[in-house]
Amino acid sequence: MQLGSVESKIVVKDRDDITLLKQSEIEWIDAAGDYVCLHVDGVTHIKRSTLKNLLDELDQNIFKRVHRSTIVNLNFIQKVIPHTKGEFFLKLGEYDQVKVSRNYRDVIKSFLTDM
Repeated sequence: MQLGSVESKIVVKDRDDITLLKQSEIEWIDAAGDYVCLHVDGVTHIKRSTLKNLLDELDQNIFKRVHRSTIVNLNFIQKVIPHTKGEFFLKLGEYDQVKVSRNYRDVIKSFLTDM
């Protein structure tokens, strides 16, 4: 018997602190070597993981890879800005803008046509 669903969270350990981030609040993620930077409400949380391993933990319906080193939460896309050579920029929130590489542009095109 299930009483209600608990939202999936990502665990971020920083020395002795453990932070639980709700997946729905993660705006975008970028890779930094053996670490990933999770961007939530203007704050960057650093987790030891590869982008590929983290993608396996994330909800595949709302998180999409848009670049070799970037994953975005589709719910935070405010604007799609065309760029040169078939690339795009995604405006996320008030300040952040991430690049969609040509290899991943079909992800955004299918997202836009499904809306």
